[in-house]
Amino acid sequence: MRIKELADLVGVTPRTIRHYHHEGLLPVPPGDGVRDYGLDHAVRLVCIRHLTESGLSLSAIRGVVDDPSMSLADELAVAEEAIDKEMVALARQKKRLRQLRDQADPGTGSDPLADVIPVPSRIAWFYEQVGPRLPDAALPLFEQERRAMEVFFRYPPLARLLEDWLQDFSPERIDATVAIYELFARVPDMPAAETEEAIRGQLAAFRSLFGPNWGFRKSAWSTSIQATLLAPGVLSLHRHTYPHPNHQLFIRLVLSEAAEIMQCHRHPDQVSRETSGVDPL
Repeated sequence: MRIKELADLVGVTPRTIRHYHHEGLLPVPPGDGVRDYGLDHAVRLVCIRHLTESGLSLSAIRGVVDDPSMSLADELAVAEEAIDKEMVALARQKKRLRQLRDQADPGTGSDPLADVIPVPSRIAWFYEQVGPRLPDAALPLFEQERRAMEVFFRYPPLARLLEDWLQDFSPERIDATVAIYELFARVPDMPAAETEEAIRGQLAAFRSLFGPNWGFRKSAWSTSIQATLLAPGVLSLHRHTYPHPNHQLFIRLVLSEAAEIMQCHRHPDQVSRETSGVDPL
């Protein structure tokens, strides 16, 4: 039979058959001139199609064909494992789509992508506690910080770190955090010298309430916090989110104190090497 007849019989295209020839999976009929395919070709083509439709790649099939010592059962097991992983990923994707569908609010006229990124429950609680207590002047920056945190939530260690930090968060700690946000909103209107003095005073009050480790576990400073501060793009995101010089001063002083705390929990040589880029602002 001709190539078009074979293709129609098996349910493929002539181009597919030629591709299998090129891949060494289907022998080319002997002889010159027009190719004449027989029963062996049809059976072989059906086998190849059945294996590919079952999840085997052409390279896996070629490996079995070229090397009789390779186990078809092993290749099938590998393909099955890959399908299992894909099913788990698809189930997770379906769950996300269902959550997005449930929270979608069409017709509001707002940004259609607003509230798409899920916020961990404990962190959502924190924003619900702090936001209503801020003066109107601080709300735009507060909302800007929330948007920046949506980027950081893509970094799982940071989300887990913040949720752990917020466990048993007392009203006094809420007050101290609100004070930080309020000062951050005021600093653009303050002279630089006054700004630095105010920031250092607020950080001192923060340390007094939260403790020398800012309320984080000691182990977090040598793992999650260190990795977060040095993650690519973190400092650049800060610069773009808060371009005002006094905001940059605020961030620089916070990072400087963070580097000092990390130094208390790391070997001096390692800290010097790892924190060299913490404060390039």
